[in-house]
Amino acid sequence: MDTSFLSPGPITWAQLIALALFLFSVGKGVDWIVGKLRTGTKEAVSPLTIDMAAAKIEIRALDEKLNAFKIEVARTYVTGDVITRLERRIDDMVTSVRGEMKETREAMLKAFMHRPLD
Repeated sequence: MDTSFLSPGPITWAQLIALALFLFSVGKGVDWIVGKLRTGTKEAVSPLTIDMAAAKIEIRALDEKLNAFKIEVARTYVTGDVITRLERRIDDMVTSVRGEMKETREAMLKAFMHRPLD
């Protein structure tokens, strides 16, 4: 049996390049296989993703219903009587502030007019 090819000897440039090409092609092949396996999982939609999207849609619908309910309550239960009472309270507050400002203005004028001369 001829085992001369197993004997150690100098490595030629051709062998070195062939080894580099072989290792590069093995690496590319592994990368291609891993890419194909990952592509299958990326394209598939998981049930959790579908459930999450359905929950978000349901939450948006409930939010719209809640806003519609708030508007309906405001229209139904905020009557003219409530608005009239609020307007009266605002008017009373403005009148009170005007009265206080009038008193303050009179006190300041009196202080300026009757200040002692040095």
